[in-house]
Formats: sequence, structure tokens, C-alpha cells
Amino acid sequence: MYLFNQLLFPRGWFGVEAVVFDMDGVLVNFNIDSRRIKTEIIEYFEARGFPKGLLSPALPFSKIKEEVERHFSSEGMHKDQILEILRAAEGMAVDHEVEAAKTTRLLPGAKDTLSELKAMGVRLAIFTYNNSKAVRMALERLGLEGYFDAVVSRDQVESPKPNPCHLRRVLELLGVSAGEALVVGDSEMDIKPAKELGVKVAAITTGVRSEEELRAHAPDYIINRLPEVVEIVRKG
Repeated sequence: MYLFNQLLFPRGWFGVEAVVFDMDGVLVNFNIDSRRIKTEIIEYFEARGFPKGLLSPALPFSKIKEEVERHFSSEGMHKDQILEILRAAEGMAVDHEVEAAKTTRLLPGAKDTLSELKAMGVRLAIFTYNNSKAVRMALERLGLEGYFDAVVSRDQVESPKPNPCHLRRVLELLGVSAGEALVVGDSEMDIKPAKELGVKVAAITTGVRSEEELRAHAPDYIINRLPEVVEIVRKG
């Protein structure tokens, strides 16, 4: 079947060689309260000496950790002690994510969209801020692990999204250029790195941001349903 599809849709046929998906809010619902988790982690940092009231759960987890590391370093805390604190916080987040992976559900049209793109010869990948252990559990439980040519989680890159290094690593693994890829995401965490690298991005309204909020970040496309990705790819 793969060989037949490659003959029917040779590489370059559609212009889009690869589609890179965010995971939570795009393909699946992790049913996880990120704000509550970040609040717990902030309280942990404050208990370890970080000044109260300076961190907000509205910040990305990566930004929270950066601020904590910067503060403790400026206070003269030993590097090993800082790393121990950050590892403990990461462990708290992972525990929540792994638990959520046990009840993660597919969003409407996810499997059909992946199947259709795969049949068209398009390479598929995930770049997600979820931890790799939770991602692996969710993909296996939902029967999605065989669809993807690359899956890169936050703990598998030095600087996760919105840093463009995360997306750049995915493109390297797929063997495609920025101009040959399409990112599908539900927030500025996905839009920002895509635009920085020159990758077209489709922002979907099934996740954490409204259409109005997504438009403020100027994605190339706004979609309301995942199957619309197939039409974007077909049009090149």
C-alpha cells in the first residue's frame, strides 16, 4: 500500500511534504489542568525560597523555570541545588501528565485525518510540550503510534517551544525544509516558532485559544476542524 501511494502521490506532488502537529488540543484532549499544575509548582518554588507573587501560572512552564533558575543563581545558590529543585518540579508535572494520559481521548476527525494524510504520502510528526513518557502512553493507548515519523517532546530538546529549536529538530528528523512543512497548533506556542522558521501554520480552534486570540498571532490559516488540514495540503 505504501509503495502504491508513493506512485500515486510522488514526493512534492502537493507542495507540503510534512505536517507537524501539536498534540493536546489538536489531536487529543489530555484532560489536564495546566494552570492548576503550574500553580502547584510555583508554590513549591516559593517554598524553596523564590519570592512570592512574582510568578504567574499564565506563563509557559519553560519561562517559569527560567525565572526560577535566574533568581536562585543570582542569590548564589549552587548549580546542583538549583538543578535538584528544577528536576523535582519537572517530576511533579510528569506525574500529572502520566495520570492524564490514562484518560486521554481523541478529538473528532483525528484518526481519519492522519490516515488520509499518510495515504497521500505526507510525513507526519508531533512537537509537544507534554513529557515523552505521557505522550508515548497516550499514543499507544489510542493506537496512534504508527502514524508518526517523528515525535519530539519537551524533555527531548534543550529548549522546547516556543523556542524554535524544538520545531527545527522535528524538521531535521523529517528531512524537510521549512518551506515544505505545515504546522498545526492551537496556541501562540505553536504559531511563534513556525513563523520564526518560515513554516506555514494552521491554527485550530479546538484547543486553548479562541479564534480571535489565534488571529492576533497572524497564522497562515484558521481552521475549526482537523479534516481541514487535508484540504490545505491538497491545495499546496
